[in-house]
Amino acid sequence: MRTPLRAAALAVTTVLALGAAGLTATAPAAQARPQVPAAAHTVGHDDHAFTIDGKPLSIWSGEFHYWRLPSPDAWRDVLQKMKAGGFNAASIYFDWDFHSPKPGVYDFTGVRDVDKLLDIAREVGIYVIARPGPYINAETDGGGFPGWLVTQKGKARTTAPDYLAAADEWLSRIDPILARHQLTNGTGTVIAYQVENEYYKDTTDGHAYIKHLVDKAHTDGITVPLTGNHNGVFAKELDIDGHDSYPQGFNCSSPDTWRSLPDLSGAKKSDEPLFLAEFQGGSFDPWGGPGFDKCRQLTGGDFEKAAYENNIASGATMQNFYMAYGGTSWGWLPSPGAVYSSYDYGAPIREDRQLSEKYLVDKRLGYLVQSVAPLTRTESAAASAPDNAAVLRRDRRNPDDGTTITVVRHKDVNNKAKDTTHLALGGYASVPQEPGTALTVEGRDSKLLVSGYAMDHQKLRYSTSELMTHGTFGARDVALLYGRHGQDGESVLRYAARPGVKVLSGQVKQTWDAASGDLRLNYTHDGLAQVLITPADGSTPLLLLLADDATADTYWRLDTPQGPVLASGPELLRTASYDKGVLKLTGDTDKAASLHVLTGAPATSVTWNGRPAPGALDTTGSALDGPKPISLPTLGSWKFQRETPEAAPGFDDAAWRAADQPALSADDYGFHAGSIWYRGHFTAAGSESGIQVNASTGKGGSYLVWLNGTYLGSSADATHRFAVPGGVLKAGKDNVLAVLAADMAHEQDWSADDSHKQPRGLTSVRLVGSAKQIGWRLQGALGGENLVDPARGPLNTGGLYGERQGMHLPGYPEGGWPSASLPDTRAGAAGVSWYRTGFDLDLPQGQDVPLGLTISDDKAKHYRALVYVNGWMAGLYVNNLGPQKSFPVQPGMLRTHGHNTVAIAVIGEDAAGDGLGKVTLDAYGNHTTPLRYGDIASPGWSATTNRDPQASADVRIAAPDAIARGAVGEVTASFTPRRTAARDASLSVRLPDGWTAATPLTRQLGDVPAGRTVTHTWKVTAANGSGAWSSVVSAAARYRGGTASAAVGVASPPPAPGAGAHAVSDLDFTATNGWGPVERNTSNGEDAAGDGHAMSIAGVPYAKGLGVHANGDVTVFLGGACSRFTASVGVDDETGGGGSVTFSVLTDGRPVATSPVLRGRQAAMPLAADVSGAQVVDLVVTDGGDGNGLDHGDWASAQLTCG
Repeated sequence: MRTPLRAAALAVTTVLALGAAGLTATAPAAQARPQVPAAAHTVGHDDHAFTIDGKPLSIWSGEFHYWRLPSPDAWRDVLQKMKAGGFNAASIYFDWDFHSPKPGVYDFTGVRDVDKLLDIAREVGIYVIARPGPYINAETDGGGFPGWLVTQKGKARTTAPDYLAAADEWLSRIDPILARHQLTNGTGTVIAYQVENEYYKDTTDGHAYIKHLVDKAHTDGITVPLTGNHNGVFAKELDIDGHDSYPQGFNCSSPDTWRSLPDLSGAKKSDEPLFLAEFQGGSFDPWGGPGFDKCRQLTGGDFEKAAYENNIASGATMQNFYMAYGGTSWGWLPSPGAVYSSYDYGAPIREDRQLSEKYLVDKRLGYLVQSVAPLTRTESAAASAPDNAAVLRRDRRNPDDGTTITVVRHKDVNNKAKDTTHLALGGYASVPQEPGTALTVEGRDSKLLVSGYAMDHQKLRYSTSELMTHGTFGARDVALLYGRHGQDGESVLRYAARPGVKVLSGQVKQTWDAASGDLRLNYTHDGLAQVLITPADGSTPLLLLLADDATADTYWRLDTPQGPVLASGPELLRTASYDKGVLKLTGDTDKAASLHVLTGAPATSVTWNGRPAPGALDTTGSALDGPKPISLPTLGSWKFQRETPEAAPGFDDAAWRAADQPALSADDYGFHAGSIWYRGHFTAAGSESGIQVNASTGKGGSYLVWLNGTYLGSSADATHRFAVPGGVLKAGKDNVLAVLAADMAHEQDWSADDSHKQPRGLTSVRLVGSAKQIGWRLQGALGGENLVDPARGPLNTGGLYGERQGMHLPGYPEGGWPSASLPDTRAGAAGVSWYRTGFDLDLPQGQDVPLGLTISDDKAKHYRALVYVNGWMAGLYVNNLGPQKSFPVQPGMLRTHGHNTVAIAVIGEDAAGDGLGKVTLDAYGNHTTPLRYGDIASPGWSATTNRDPQASADVRIAAPDAIARGAVGEVTASFTPRRTAARDASLSVRLPDGWTAATPLTRQLGDVPAGRTVTHTWKVTAANGSGAWSSVVSAAARYRGGTASAAVGVASPPPAPGAGAHAVSDLDFTATNGWGPVERNTSNGEDAAGDGHAMSIAGVPYAKGLGVHANGDVTVFLGGACSRFTASVGVDDETGGGGSVTFSVLTDGRPVATSPVLRGRQAAMPLAADVSGAQVVDLVVTDGGDGNGLDHGDWASAQLTCG
């Protein structure tokens, strides 16, 4: 609870050091960009600080992601809160993925209007550090790479020509926007441009890549300094190459345990300022994690104060804190290895845009660094140790004027004791001097003390209170100092003669030392004490405001062109401006408050949010209303509908995309987000006993499997064998295998190893008990890369039937659906069900009420729910995994004055799992505000748009299940137009690489009447020699106005191994691998073939074997010729002790040997299996449960005994 201002209003103001560019906190309503640009500015740096027009400036920045806040009006809210909270800059990633659904297509409108974002930043008066990548990481889908980039052959983040062409395409779109908002032009507030992100490849190609991006930026008109966060690797290429530091790490499960604070002074280059491009301001939290409240505790205000002051003591003059506001990873934005839908991050501003206690700590320190200009040039200074050995001090001194800062805290950051100490400070041997007082260090508290400082017209010898802000206000100086409640404070100022001292409020003792000319003030931090000091020589008087933390937090400081303003009382002060002597203030309250305004500029009156605020300039203060109470509707009148028609054998999938590529991964077919449906057709032999599914759905993902309409189960495993129940197969007939891959988003590419290319969806499926091959079709989001809903963009929906039909959209015709009540306890069935309801809101005008949806249910139920509000996917809820249960819905996405539609798709993974739990609409807070939040574009349902396309023709293909290498076989394809004749038709087949046909691959058919079937057969010869032994043969018909296609798998396995012992690394095999290719006789190097190292487990070298990376599968053809497999398995030493892997051996899809979880530095484990009679053996590696980032597994000395 913050203590309200108790002092009389005084005619004083504060000065805010905003730099030479003249930025102010005034933020008028959005307006057209001025036709005549403002004056241009020079932007650069010296060896200590960033400079604007030659003047050094402390950069106190916070990270903000506009794409995680799909409400342009809310961008202003957050940027104003950052500005008011002491931040003078916002670091902003620009997300390529968010803007580009397909090559050559970009969208910068609506919630993607970055021109508007940068206009708002200019209006708010906050600098921008632009970070356009191309790669951004950010725990977002693909690390910011668009889904279509996954299919590129060239390695990303290198000089690969196809990658550079794509990156240049993005930069050619985003750079001109950034360029026209540069401060150097006088047309914006962009002051720096970051090249790439967290890129550490100190190689010839790495430097060439960065040089290419530097040249591209210059070509595109970027004239502000080029920065990086590459830890100095590219200091030659960039103007300032900064550093990242996250000393607390990212495990929030033990939030009360701190790691040591780093001394980053060694990272400073001699000719550059120390720039912390990302310093920890929170933490991400993974699926199943402890939740962001724990992360906010791990990186709380006590950590921020200690860490950020420690950075200042290391000489950092440019600090960017990641995050200031995290927001929401709505839709399919979240990269699954790191985060879920919430990206709250434990940041100072919560996901729901409310202020946390961390924000107040940031505000105090932000005001300090912008007030004390000598902080922009300091050097480490020697100092005597405190008289308490448990206490640490670090000093820095400005070599020009002697200003000194001293940071005091416990040496052990986990020391929670309450200690007292004295310091040599300000020329005195023991401070504080007052008998019976001491400097208190309690627990993890840190103090930053200023001494030897020419504070405007005053000489501050020292203070054991911390300086928050100061400045000259007309004929008077003002300084605000603060400390922990109840602790001693002592401040000493020097004067030529004894000044007049008047204590206006509080208890303050004064002591005058005529010999030194020092005035010493002693007090206890308790609310607010005010002292007016009038020098005897008539020079500028000083008003000292001596506050405890809670009282200091009530103060807000903003600059206007006419002079600064200091106010207290409201929850937030957003803007200040003068109009003909009237001081116009805007801001928020969360309860009734009294507004007190201190200003040095003439003001006849004050208004608050456009209304008169009488008394604000005098002792009475002006009463501000709190928000009116609100009443929210109960979510009832639910409608319910089961779907999942794709699982039925007779579902028409002819219009789906035929899986005619060598891989089944969804990205290869233009489906880059959300769930994917697969339907596989095969003619059963009748001997099939199981189905082995290999899939890659991402952490938290899963897949559900049906055979001929019978549900076989679900799994989240990389490899899983499903048993075929009796009576389900149809021997000699068409059988349909349906798989719903509930995919998560793409991995990031932090290590620049193409990890974003890890597949999504199925990777392979094999029938256990027969060699029959499967022909696949798949369907993802309606339209794929050709968006049917550009307003919401490429990451909003996936390929569920209801999503394709528009069941998530406002206006969908749900009239025939039965009613449901929540929680829904009806008997469930695996598959997908939809729940819809609506509600009206009419919240009081002038109030900001953050709202969200909360789902509550028994965690024993296995289901996931896609939560849609007005057609926007607000979040993904996984009941049995968590931790997220509450989903903030941002204004604009939610209509605060109108009708809202909630649609929730439940994917049930077992019979008990598709009934949705209780859903409530909740308010997280209630605030008065001057801002208005308009609705964002949310198109409704359309009967013409929201429906599956209908096939106009059928294509069938038949091929032998297997063709021996070099042998001849027949491929037959047929074409049948459905409703109308096909004009100028042709029918062709596509063969695997190296295969040939005896006749031309394309046959011209001419006009084919509706209903007539045309069939053609090709004699083909399979490729000889080594190579893939599971291939795809496809057929395609082309005719006026349409195409149709089909595909089927064909096996072409190598010969079975001969009698004797065989090293597996010497045999032909096929493989899928977590990162990079499987390596023969070396470890898995992750990137490209041949980049592994000598194989070694726990210090023991191995000459032969396979180097793999979880999750992966190596398949070896045995042909029934082998009897035994042996290997020594473990995590390769190249991980440095990291990684955890499970090794499994499967014969014809049946597990026959499995290791426990093996970890780095653990000795190799012998693993043996009986493989007698098996046609194939699979060597499978899976993550041990802690993420697969370091899961380099070795099948060392892997050997087969055959014959």
